Amino acid sequence: MTWKEENSVGVEEIDNQHKTLMELINELFAIYSNKQFDANHVESTFKKLADYTDHHFSTEEHYFNLYNYPKKEEHIKIHGQYREKVDGMKKEYDEKKDPNILFKLSNLLNEWWTWHINNVDKEYTAYFHANGLR
Repeated sequence: MTWKEENSVGVEEIDNQHKTLMELINELFAIYSNKQFDANHVESTFKKLADYTDHHFSTEEHYFNLYNYPKKEEHIKIHGQYREKVDGMKKEYDEKKDPNILFKLSNLLNEWWTWHINNVDKEYTAYFHANGLR
């Protein structure tokens, strides 16, 4: 994944978090591409991705609550659906140790984050800006 200015949601903190998430997704793809399937490397990358995703979602949800964002419940529900998908694929990888699952997960994350940032997240830009968050 490559960050492009068109991915910006107009909030520096959130944009920086999106950039970091893209780097972690690229790291996961590199594990697959470079066949670095040792358990410690894979587990470490999964953990970093999960922890940073939780941090990012918490940041967004904090602002949803702070500014009483009208679509907060809908957006939080989408966050939950994402967690379920990723957790399911992680569990599948843990059970099968099939490297192709890493490829599928990498593709899912790439597609999901591209869609999420450019559609769902951009819905809050004007609302956050109106509340002084940039």
